[in-house]
Amino acid sequence: MRLPSIRRSQRRHDQHDGPRRLGVRARPDRRRRRTPGAALIAAALTIAGLAAAGPLAPPASAAPAGATATAGDVSGFTQSGNTFTVTASGGAKARVVVARADIFRLWLSPDGTFTNDPAGSDLATTTDFGSVATSWSDAGAYYRITTGALSIRVNKAPLRFSVYRADNTTPVWQETQPTSWTGSRTTQYLARGADEQFYGTGLRLGEWALRDKTVPIAVDNKWRENDNASPAPFYMSTNGYGVMRNTWAPGSYGFHAPTTLTHDEKRFDAWYFTGDSLKSVLDAYTDVSGKPFMAPLWGFELGNADCFNASNPDYQGDHNRLRHQTTPDVVGYANDARAADMPSGWFLPNDGYGCGYTQPLKSTVDALKAKGFQTGLWTSTGLGSIADEVGTAGSRGVKTDVAWIGSGYKYAFDGVQQAVDGIEKNSDARRYVWTVDGWAGTQRNAVVWTGDTHGTWDDMRWHVPAITGAGLSGLNYAAGDVDGIFGGSPKTYTRDLQWKAFTPAFMTMSGWARPTRPPATRTNSPGASPSPTSPSTASTSSSRCG
Repeated sequence: MRLPSIRRSQRRHDQHDGPRRLGVRARPDRRRRRTPGAALIAAALTIAGLAAAGPLAPPASAAPAGATATAGDVSGFTQSGNTFTVTASGGAKARVVVARADIFRLWLSPDGTFTNDPAGSDLATTTDFGSVATSWSDAGAYYRITTGALSIRVNKAPLRFSVYRADNTTPVWQETQPTSWTGSRTTQYLARGADEQFYGTGLRLGEWALRDKTVPIAVDNKWRENDNASPAPFYMSTNGYGVMRNTWAPGSYGFHAPTTLTHDEKRFDAWYFTGDSLKSVLDAYTDVSGKPFMAPLWGFELGNADCFNASNPDYQGDHNRLRHQTTPDVVGYANDARAADMPSGWFLPNDGYGCGYTQPLKSTVDALKAKGFQTGLWTSTGLGSIADEVGTAGSRGVKTDVAWIGSGYKYAFDGVQQAVDGIEKNSDARRYVWTVDGWAGTQRNAVVWTGDTHGTWDDMRWHVPAITGAGLSGLNYAAGDVDGIFGGSPKTYTRDLQWKAFTPAFMTMSGWARPTRPPATRTNSPGASPSPTSPSTASTSSSRCG
């Protein structure tokens, strides 16, 4: 992604159907350093395998503003199959739909209708797990729904929900007050246990343990610490449950006492997953929202992104870059990589910011493939030519960039699906897509990465828990550009490359800034050109986001 070029990209983009991106320049933001011990713990968790839509909107506040309303008292309760409908005195209705003994949906409609379902089956792709035994009883102060694994209490006055284990004694979660709403916002309030910890919320750029944190579940494309590069309306608790809000609306989760869970819409719709461990909760969540995709073998190897068409008049970088004048120049770098026995697997030899590929593409793709490399394409404008790029030229990967899908939510989600379809419907290859601004369910289709970050020790500090936390949100392929996009140095590049080698997917970004050291200090052998992943040529810049 290229931030200063967004206006130019936007003008080009406005000629096509698609979202309009509101560009935000990333800002340096120095924070206190994480203690070495905590960083090592987070890194160990990553290596051990734990890291195994609408308009751009600001995050919701932790609680709704303005006049609020609630459902009132329970005035009716009925069952139809595995669906239980609750009528309230204020005209609102709620549905509890039991999908499995350990999984259910809670949908509260302030106007008493259940026709407004913006997410449909996009987020919850599997909801039919076969028959499940359910029953209910009137316990006086509450109705009790039993599933074999859970007791779901519907408290009568006022309407509140709580969940217990099958013994109806061991609490899982409890509402401290009724869910409330305004004209544009809905909030649930949950009791917080004395030692309860929370994880999830997507690829959050910062600590992965969320107790006492307020986390934006929203797209802002700032990519600094405590932002959310790919937010997911999902979290899980050490009490043995997880929640996915079935929505495209932005929100904010405050993991305080009480825990406040807000989204910017006048409806409440959530899937609940329970288990005896975080692993079982995460398994249940991905049973509903979809299992992570399996990358092609080459997708686990090191990738390199660069512009090899610098002679293009629209290119906004150095038009005189040596060996980067037209797209076929990438083949020279492939030769260098193989001569140096570099463990590389793929190239992105273009991007959409004034550096489209040179035709014919197929000859470049074939030459790279002869050297054992696959070719991906990096787009800021859409996928109008993907059938030809994949089916005829043989490209096999897509990087969806922010000038195209930066408005996030459903639009970004659908853009990724277009990329997946473009690959799989025009070849026999597996999907391999990189994206920013993912959401719940993105794990089915794409690698998420941390956006425009900096090549600093401080950024490296919060990248470790960020990628771990993504894994605890079901986003098992999470990455960040080696040494970031802004700044960088040989030392930070080397260390960042070392630890990211243990992440499921990683990529270098080459040649988008001035070298961080003079050419005379390069370590290549005499007469050899720089390898595509050497620190001297993989410098990052203040004009490129990726």
